[in-house]
Amino acid sequence: MEVIRNEDLRYLLENKNEPSVTMYLPTTPGDKDKNRIMIKNALSKVKDQMNEKGYDAKKITGSMAQFSELSDSLEFLNAQNAGLAVFINSDGMRTFRLPHEFQNEVMVDSIFHIKPLLPLLTENSGFFVLAISKNKLKLYEADRFEIKNVEIEGMPSDMQSTLQYDIDLDNASKLPQKTGFGQKGSVVYHGQGIGDETEKEFTLRYCQMIEKYISPYVKGKNKPMVIAAVDYIQALYKDASSFHDITEKGISGNADMMTEDELRKKSWEIIRPLLDKFTDEAKNIYGNLSNSDKASNSISPIVKAATFSRIDTLFLSSSAEEIIGVYDKDSNSVNTDNLGDKKAEDLVGLAVRQTLLNGGRIYLLDQDQMPQSTQLAAIFRY
Repeated sequence: MEVIRNEDLRYLLENKNEPSVTMYLPTTPGDKDKNRIMIKNALSKVKDQMNEKGYDAKKITGSMAQFSELSDSLEFLNAQNAGLAVFINSDGMRTFRLPHEFQNEVMVDSIFHIKPLLPLLTENSGFFVLAISKNKLKLYEADRFEIKNVEIEGMPSDMQSTLQYDIDLDNASKLPQKTGFGQKGSVVYHGQGIGDETEKEFTLRYCQMIEKYISPYVKGKNKPMVIAAVDYIQALYKDASSFHDITEKGISGNADMMTEDELRKKSWEIIRPLLDKFTDEAKNIYGNLSNSDKASNSISPIVKAATFSRIDTLFLSSSAEEIIGVYDKDSNSVNTDNLGDKKAEDLVGLAVRQTLLNGGRIYLLDQDQMPQSTQLAAIFRY
């Protein structure tokens, strides 16, 4: 499965090559004939729009040929997901087979259009997964669709290698051997999961030592962490950790027995409800600031703030319509009256692009969930 990575998003947002072609197509996995027809129709629409808008088609002839060749590839046509996003300019083409069903859209413009990607970008918060067992110590960075292992220099890979130089000779023979927690041959725990005191001491020390590697890496990245371990190890690690954004609920069980994809899916089930909590908190902040100069629901101040990196949080209705106008950065002015101006563009899309480029947070909400009855609202950084 393909994902929109941060470097991909920045490339799309910063592109100013003219003409630029954006396509969003609702593809069907495994249906090569249906997908081929849809792509051929999209290519035809590109040609029509190029002619209508007077763009020089020669600038993207090679890039368009690349995509046209893909449309004849059986492997590509069959290996589709729910939606296909295509971006073409004079530099080349980028395609993303994504787990989202798009509306069928083809746009030729001076920029790439990314608003249809927002459901994927805004509902895909990142998080950490820390898998701990006697045999396994792994830190992952993940999101809704992807999980990858994090390599931290010097970090041990299991309990034995962590503790082998940190125990006295009297306890060396008691050091647990490489069997999974709760597996045959290891200590059996009762009550709260702690039985043998020496084992408890080893496990606590294990957590204290690995914490020295984990917390410095995860702090400051604004991502919560889910712990995958048997319950008593989760509790011991939380006691040992100085990282405060560990989710209350973890993934209970032997981490040895879980694949990376299982860890991702189980973690997302924990993270997803937290996003609603974060949204409600952001809406409360907006409500408290709505009568001040720290917030607005009007397009003009929002566009100005977005351009100068001042938007902390942008609320956008999923049914938001375009607001056509011209933003002049030199005079820092917004004009929505002269719709025939060649510089006119969708100001909502401009606000979204600049917010994403400048590290702001976007909440895409149903209209009845918006903090006010308008189709967009923003909290400013200063």
